[in-house]
Order: sequence, then structure tokens, then C-alpha cells
Amino acid sequence: TTDANLPSLVTRANYYDAWKDTVVENPFLRGRIEHENTYTARNVQPELTEVGANGKNALYESMLLAFEQEDYCDFEVQFEVSHNAIHYLVGGRHVYAMSSLSYTSYDPIFFLHHSQVDRLWAIWQALQKYRKQPYNKAYCAAEQLTKPMWPFSFDEDFNLNPVTRAHARPDSAFDYEGLGYTYEELKFDGLNIQELADLVERRKQRDRVFANFLLHGIGTSADVHFSVCLREGVCEKAGLFFVLGSDLEMPWSFDRTFKYDITSPLEKLGANLEEDRFYLEVTIVAVNGTQLSNDVTPSPTLTYAPASAAVHQEEGDLVGAPGIRKNVDDLSPSEIENLRDALRQVQQDSSERGYQAIAAYHGLPAQCRTPDDSDTMACCVHGMANFPHWHRLFTKRMEDALALKGARIGIPYWDWTQPFTSLPYLVTSSDNNPFYQGEITFKNEHTTRDPVNHLFRDPEYGEKSFFYRQVLYALEQSDFCDFEIQYEVSHNAIHSWVGGSSPYSMSTLHYTAYDPLFFLHHSNTDRL
Repeated sequence: TTDANLPSLVTRANYYDAWKDTVVENPFLRGRIEHENTYTARNVQPELTEVGANGKNALYESMLLAFEQEDYCDFEVQFEVSHNAIHYLVGGRHVYAMSSLSYTSYDPIFFLHHSQVDRLWAIWQALQKYRKQPYNKAYCAAEQLTKPMWPFSFDEDFNLNPVTRAHARPDSAFDYEGLGYTYEELKFDGLNIQELADLVERRKQRDRVFANFLLHGIGTSADVHFSVCLREGVCEKAGLFFVLGSDLEMPWSFDRTFKYDITSPLEKLGANLEEDRFYLEVTIVAVNGTQLSNDVTPSPTLTYAPASAAVHQEEGDLVGAPGIRKNVDDLSPSEIENLRDALRQVQQDSSERGYQAIAAYHGLPAQCRTPDDSDTMACCVHGMANFPHWHRLFTKRMEDALALKGARIGIPYWDWTQPFTSLPYLVTSSDNNPFYQGEITFKNEHTTRDPVNHLFRDPEYGEKSFFYRQVLYALEQSDFCDFEIQYEVSHNAIHSWVGGSSPYSMSTLHYTAYDPLFFLHHSNTDRL
């Protein structure tokens, strides 16, 4: 069926093949179903193009609610049921159509639809990463997500594609780039990830009412229409969703409800969201047009969700830093002053979020137990494959402490692979500068630096410093453990050559983290 509401790629009846100088039927127009000796058809429903007062359709609203979810399984239910709607709205009540679980994938538009569905999942993953929530794993439905999926898990005699065979376990398919593709952009309605996250948060800041449906397979595809009523005859159309199924489907049931926001129709009725009693009228119609009993699914429930306050981070260990780490040589005067003010406050803080407590993570006072539990030892990790990981978290710990005191940027990095003739200005100015030295309270001492001469000059190689050459060799390594050894030993030289023979300096494992320069050094180490 030609329909102006579908992409022209799938609606044009034919196209001109200039190479063969002939008119050819468009293969995206329909799909051949050989075993039924027929073709797919489409019956586009009017709801596909209906828009609300805000100029957006119901699918837009449904996906925004899916994007709100921060638990994978909560997201998946909203996401999957939202996706079902396109199957119905394009296929309608045709048998050999998108609305039929048995025949949907014979229509070429199925794959355009699922390319978009996959992109929406990728957008949610990007949102999760931005929100500092799990995005490439799930902590729910463990049995389903670890069980290989048929038929992708079948041997090479059936599944000839080694990529899908290798990723047949669901938990290995989160990383879509690992499957060999990406998207030109991850925008939703023109919004980038930060803008989308802001929109999602703003939507939470109003009172809302949800209709909740606990769904399971019913042996057929069906559309579910429902209205919200204050009393008999005083009703407002509230929504529509679709269940995709057939008599051959695998048994399935969600362990949580699909939520549908019915706030707008209630407002049209003039309802008081907190006090008025209202109910739903539901109609379930199978894809063949037969009205089904409402008993095929549990009765929906209603929940009231009061407006959430604007997002506000309380002081605590999980507060994220601003996130952008800049080259220390590129800091503006205002950024330097902002960082110094934040560090000054961290150094004055005697709590567990203060400088003394955090610096002690690395060396003394020793806080970790020896393997035989007979004594204490320094907690820092060196000479092991998890050296980068430990120091990544340690640097992040200090970065978060600075953020709590008002730092507007992350810990700057000192790029010691580039030629330099002195330590960074941020740490060398002695005038009221908290980066100049650090106090070691339990020793009643301050950190000092005694740089060796060859820190600033490599006489053998001139401009290309020792550090440049060492790091370049580390970056040659394609095995992580080979890289880690070269990388860690290269990083060690900065500690030794900056601290020199000074007893309370970067060259000592016990006191190195008390020198603020330590964190600029490790910001760069982490960058590498």
C-alpha cells in the first residue's frame, strides 16, 4: 500500500535502474512469503500520525517514559511495548503484515523499524552512561540474559554468521559497536544526550498518574485501547498499546508492569489527581478484529506519582565531578583560582572527605591488612595489573572531593610527555597556593620537591623527552598486561625525578599522595 506517512524507500512501487535501462519493482515495497505463496501487506492506521496538544505523538511520550527508567528491566518493558505499536500501526489487521508475529519480519520495513528500535536502545545506554548508571550490563533477569538465544546459538551449519553466533548470549550484545556498527548520531527529537537528560528530569517535576498493565503472551497479536473515567459517561480516551504474539510464540510474561502516563486525559476531565476516584475502561481487540475478554490480562492498576524535586546532589561519596579534565597549561586565571579555592577547602576539611583522609588511602597511615592479617600495610597497588584501575578510582576520589567544594572542572592533567623546563605554574607559585605543598598532619610535616636536573632536559634526544619515548613504546603494546608494565614503570620516573632525595615527597610511596602534584600527574597517567 502506498502511504505518504511511511518512508518513500518502502512505498514507491518501482524505480528506474539506469544500469539496465529498465524499471524494476522496489524490493522494499513488500516481501515474498514463499511457504504461504503470498506477499506482505500494510494497512497504516490513523493513530500513526495523530499528535497531541504539544505536537508530539504517543510514541514520543512513550519513549520519553522509557528513557526515564534507570533499571534495565524497567526500561526494557517500556521500550518493548512502545516498539510494538509500530507493528500494529503499520500492519493493521492484515494477516501477512507487520502486526503478525508470524509474518512481520518478511516485510522489509521490519528492519528499518528495528534499526530505529536498536538506536533508541543505544540512546538509553548513552543516557545511562551520562547518569553514571549501568549501561552495558543488567542486574535483573539474570537467567534470561545469560541463556544463549535461538537460533543465533545454533551451529555454523544453521547460523552462517559468526558474529551473531559469538554474541548469542544476550549479555554479550549490549556493546553494539562490538558487533561492527555504530550510528551517525544519538539524538532524540534533535536533543543531544545532556539535553535529553534535562528534559527527562523536567518531566518528573510534575504530578503524574500512571495506568499499569501486567502483560504476558495471549497467543495472538492484539491492540489494547483504554479510556479513563470519572463516572459512567464521563470518560476521556487515554491511550493505546499493542501486544505482539501468535499461537506459535514462546511463552512469556513480564515480571513488572508496563506504565502508561494518563495525566493529560485526567486533566482534560478536570480531575483532581490526588483526591478524585477514577477508573479505566479497557477494550482488547485481536489482530483479526475479534474483541477479546478483558480477562486475558490482569486488570490494570492506577498509581499516583507526586512531582519529584529538582535533582540535587547531597554531599557524599557518590557525587560526580564536573567531568572535564583540561591540560594544566591551558587553564584560565579564573579556573586556576577556582581550583585553588576548592583545594584549600578540601585541605581544611578534617572529615573523611578531607585531604588527610584521602591522601592516606595511598600510603601512611597504613589502613589495609596484610594477607595473613598479622599487620597493616599501605592500600595502594603497584606492580600488578590493576595498578591503573586503583589509581583511576583514587584520582576520582580526590576529584569528587574538589567538586563538593565547588570545583567547576576536573583535576587538570600535567602532560609530561611534552617538553617542559619547569613544573606547572599551578603548583610552583608559593603565594597563598594550596597546590604548592601538602601538609602531612600525623607527621607534622609538609611535602617538598627536589627535582633532578634530567627531569627538564634529555641531553640524548633533545625535544623528544625520555617520557615521550617510553610512553610511545607503551602505546605500541596491544596486550593490556604488556602495556601496563611499560606504562607503570614510565609513570614511576616522574615520582622519582620530581621528589628526588626529599623524604616527604613524590618519590616516597608513603607520602607521595600528600603532594597535590600527585593528582595532576595521575590525571595524566589516567589519560594515557
